[in-house]
Amino acid sequence: MGSMHRTFRRLPILFVLLVLAVVACRGADRATQDGIVQFRQAEAAPSRWHAHQPGDRGWTPVALPDDWARRWSRHDGVVWYRMRWWQRDAGAPIALWLDRVSLADAIYVNGSLVYQAPHLDEPLSRIGVSPQYFLVDAPLLRAGLNTLVVRVSGLAAYAPGLGQVAVGDPARLLARYRRGVWQRVDMHLFDLSVDAVLATLFGMVWLLRRRDTLYGWFALASVGGLLFDLDFVARSPWPFATTNAWMALHAAAHMATAICFAQFLLRYADRRWPRIERSMIALGAITLAVAAAWPGWLGPHHVIIQNGAVALMYASIVLFIGFALRSRAMELVVPAMFLVLPMVAAVHDSLVQSGVISSTTYLSDLTSPVSLVGISFVLAYRFVVAMRRAEGFNAALALEVDRSTLKLRETLDREQTLALANARMAERLELVRDLHDGFGGSLLGAIEQLQATPGMEADTAIEMLKSVRDDLRLVIESTVYAEDRCLADLMAAFRHRCCSRMELVGIRAEWQFDDLAGVRFTPSRALDVLRLLQEALNNVIKHSGARACRVRLELAGDVLQFEVSDDGCGFDVAASGGVGAGMASLRVRAARLGAWLSIQSRPGSGTCVTGTVRVREPDAMSAPEAVTMVGRPAPPGPGRP
Repeated sequence: MGSMHRTFRRLPILFVLLVLAVVACRGADRATQDGIVQFRQAEAAPSRWHAHQPGDRGWTPVALPDDWARRWSRHDGVVWYRMRWWQRDAGAPIALWLDRVSLADAIYVNGSLVYQAPHLDEPLSRIGVSPQYFLVDAPLLRAGLNTLVVRVSGLAAYAPGLGQVAVGDPARLLARYRRGVWQRVDMHLFDLSVDAVLATLFGMVWLLRRRDTLYGWFALASVGGLLFDLDFVARSPWPFATTNAWMALHAAAHMATAICFAQFLLRYADRRWPRIERSMIALGAITLAVAAAWPGWLGPHHVIIQNGAVALMYASIVLFIGFALRSRAMELVVPAMFLVLPMVAAVHDSLVQSGVISSTTYLSDLTSPVSLVGISFVLAYRFVVAMRRAEGFNAALALEVDRSTLKLRETLDREQTLALANARMAERLELVRDLHDGFGGSLLGAIEQLQATPGMEADTAIEMLKSVRDDLRLVIESTVYAEDRCLADLMAAFRHRCCSRMELVGIRAEWQFDDLAGVRFTPSRALDVLRLLQEALNNVIKHSGARACRVRLELAGDVLQFEVSDDGCGFDVAASGGVGAGMASLRVRAARLGAWLSIQSRPGSGTCVTGTVRVREPDAMSAPEAVTMVGRPAPPGPGRP
């Protein structure tokens, strides 16, 4: 970035050197040339379009360069120019140099044709941009008095006439001709090439970055400049059939260039004037529409459009220079210096064209490429600075993202550690609850039976202790195995343990399992299912006084239906309020499973506990709460006591 700023600071020095070089070129052009006859005066005579030779009358003395529209304001056609000079020696060739012809010409030396433009009537050839150079030798050249006649075809609206003319030393005039071609043709070809490259380059940048309208306006201004420069290198009005249509396009392109360049300068200075900008765009659209619809009118009045375009162009430049002087920012001062060049050149060229300055050098042809390349450099520099800022921002953003990622990782690690600790604590609480509900209940039941039966036989006591051991094993297995457990396998061991306990108290148990082979539960859910059934059976053993009990499990789709019913004494559900320890334990188990639960009982009619459990574990947000329903028992089904 430092090297770019140093380059920016050196630009004013380069600017001064450039101005000195331009002044040196201008001084060299004014140097006196020996051995050359420069025609200051000529005779002119108007004629019809298809005249092949001048008449004997109607000749008028004129000064060269000449614009016949000042004399014959409505004359569209041909004007003959006649000049004479004295030639001492006709043995050596001499050069003939014409600075400008508007629009097409034919050249005669001593009555013999030297050159003729391809089209001397509409569509007229466009010869006037480039100087002309010819070698004249015997037999066309005579010793003594020689006559040069130039037939000029033109239109009064386009400054028709003849520029400077000279004969003499071929080497000197050839150097003058080459300098003119370089200045007025080659430089415009260079401008045209640069405009095409810049229009393509910055147009693509704008297409990829639509919000940066700065580059879009510069690309459009380059396109307009390209069309404008075509007028200086084209040799015919093709693809148009008339000069008026060509000049209408030229004027519209000039206006479009000025509008787009003014928009570009406003964007570069970070100014937004919506009304003025919309007005300029509307003006450009109207000009293009008039050029397309009425070229025959706009062509002859192209000066109005061109003067308006020049005024708009230089007004926007002066305004931009004012912005630069006010802000004193290098990003504005440097392009402002490059914009001073075309203004100085325009003043100089106006003085040359009006005859105040005697010169054939037009500085606009020299400064235009320099200004264009300078503005392009500044624009490219601005783009590079923006890209470097973006790269620096991306680097800082990447560093900040890395830091935030590290902090987030540390936070996640702490949360994971905390979640793991909470999970372990929850597992411990779950284990304590299982030990209390299952193993503790079995152990307390065994103690009560031992206390109630002091003379209990050893075998009976051992069976009771085995039941307690089985409950403990159920808890241990649920915490050891991580994979899903098959409900059919679990129910086999569960049935064995429960039948042993129920036989001890004289209860006959009936078990019915339907389609349980494919039912699998996670260890925790399997334990809850077994505990739910175990709690229901514990209530039957402890409180029902039943003679028979029925346990039924059936798979219906993805729902496991279960039922535990007995023919015991039953109880009054309404009177108890469902607040017993057994019923509370059932509700807790059902809630953990997301199960639907119904308890139906009345005194003397037994008790029936039914419910449903989804085989797949429901989501935490969608798991329904267990519902406990109380009421009259369902009608006895098959096998129901």
